[in-house]
Amino acid sequence: MTAPLVLNVAFLLAGLILLYFGGDFLVSGASGIARRLNIPVIVIGLTVVAFGTSAPELFVSLISAWKGLMPVSVGNVVGSNIINVALVLGLVSLVRPLPVTRKIALIDTPIMIASALVLALVVINFDGGPEGGAADAGSASGAAAPYWQYGVITTIEGLVMVGLLVAYLYFLYRNASKSGAEALEEIPIDEIPVEPSGAMPLLFFKVIAGVAGLALGGQLLVDGASWIAENIFGASQRFIGVTVVAFGTSLPELVTSLVAIVRGETDISLGNVVGSNIFNSLLVLGATSLLRNIEIGSSDFRLDFLFMVSVSVLLFVITAWKRKLPRWGGASFFVIYIVYFVILLQTRTI
Repeated sequence: MTAPLVLNVAFLLAGLILLYFGGDFLVSGASGIARRLNIPVIVIGLTVVAFGTSAPELFVSLISAWKGLMPVSVGNVVGSNIINVALVLGLVSLVRPLPVTRKIALIDTPIMIASALVLALVVINFDGGPEGGAADAGSASGAAAPYWQYGVITTIEGLVMVGLLVAYLYFLYRNASKSGAEALEEIPIDEIPVEPSGAMPLLFFKVIAGVAGLALGGQLLVDGASWIAENIFGASQRFIGVTVVAFGTSLPELVTSLVAIVRGETDISLGNVVGSNIFNSLLVLGATSLLRNIEIGSSDFRLDFLFMVSVSVLLFVITAWKRKLPRWGGASFFVIYIVYFVILLQTRTI
């Protein structure tokens, strides 16, 4: 058991490292190319860089779904969204209270809540059936499976989710175009490079290396985390997704936010997290379902969605009321995540 354990721990750590640097290389290279092609900075922020914040989640979910580990794919997204708000913002605002713009508090955060509810609607098996409920009933009667069914994210639903994200991006683009440079601060990105770095061949190499790093890192993270959780802790795929895998794919947001707060760039952290959660909810599983239906089966994500929506609503209430995220708000989020994690440990086999 010792040799496989060491090997899979190495896989997990290598996967985390590759995901972090792969995302960084992809964003840096693609942003540099866009700048060299004189693409407006607003467009870069809304496409290349914003996509980069959710690239680890996307690649991990694609790989998990391709391997048939659907609960890991879904758990990665739900767990990342919880970690981004409760852990990332909780820790960051404990260091320094976060100012909140009116747009983030009253527009972007409600959109984040709505995107979470859309995801819950297509994931949770509300009718209580063991394997997708309505789909099974339709199959048993000989009728064609419906386009919309509980416990399954179909291609049609995926198209709707991606379409909603495109509409959100268009809204951001129109808002940024009208509001000028100040609106760039509210775009859900890590950073917008001011100058292109390096010659075109180097930039293309960064993009290719970034994609390769994300793909390989996602593979290693899923394999290592799955083996450790199943063989050492006897945990379910849901538990693996919402804890180890989700934490790994949320590392870029955590590191970026902590670095930003240390540098005094408090305006980056909140917009980055809110935008990343919207991308996670609509793009990651939406795009994954375009390749194949994501059948959740008997895995129960009700608890996880309850916490995801609850922390999102709490974030809205605090920021709309105070127009900032104070230290006591960060402490509340941190305590909520500790409670959630303790409950997860008690239900790790579900």
